[in-house]
Amino acid sequence: MLDHLRRIVVEGPVGSGKTSLAQRLARTLQAGELPDGARQNPFLERFYREPQRYALPMQLHCLDQRATQSQQWQAALLAGQRMIGNFLYARDRLYAALTLEADELALYDALAARLQVPAQRVDLVIVLQATPSLLRERIARRGLPGESGIDETYLQRLTDAYGELFHRYDEAPVLIVDTARFNPVDNDGDFRTLLSRIENMRGRKAFLNLAAP
Repeated sequence: MLDHLRRIVVEGPVGSGKTSLAQRLARTLQAGELPDGARQNPFLERFYREPQRYALPMQLHCLDQRATQSQQWQAALLAGQRMIGNFLYARDRLYAALTLEADELALYDALAARLQVPAQRVDLVIVLQATPSLLRERIARRGLPGESGIDETYLQRLTDAYGELFHRYDEAPVLIVDTARFNPVDNDGDFRTLLSRIENMRGRKAFLNLAAP
C-alpha cells in the first residue's frame, strides 16, 4: 500500500491530530515512526505559563533535538525502513519566528546555521488543518498538563503561520486536509478516504475537504 511513498510526514498545529494520525499510518503501512518529542521538552509547560521567559530555551532544546532526530531519520532510510514522522524540520523555524524576540531569533538562526542539520528528505507532507476554536476544544478535551494556558489568540497566529509556510513550501508534495468534519484517526471510513486520496494524488499540492461543495 502506497509503496511509492517511503518518507511521509504528518504536520499541523497543536491539537490538529498529527501525532495520532502518524501513529495510525505507521501501523497500517508497517513503517517506522519518528515522533517529534515535543511533549518531552522540559521547557514546554513553563513556556505555556510564561512564554516570553521560556520561548528561547524551549526552541533551543527543539533545535538540539532535531539534530539527533535527523541522524535517526537518515539512518532508518539508509537501512531501507519506511518512515513516518509527525514533524517537518521547517516547522521549528516557524515556531521560533512566532515566539522569539528579534535578538533571540538572531541567536537561534546563528546556532541553527552552525548545527547544519541535513535537509529532511520527504516524499509527502500531510498537513492537518482546523480553526483555532476547534483546536482549542480538542486541546481542552485531551487535558494535557500545561496546555490549559494555550489561548485562541496564539492558535490564530499559529494557524496563520502554518498557512503561510505551506503556501510557499515546495520541497515535497503536500496534501492539505481539513479536519473540521473529517477524522481519519478514529473513523475507519475517513482513514480509507485519506489513503485513497493519497494513492490518487497527482501534482505537488492537493486538498481534502469534505465540507467543500
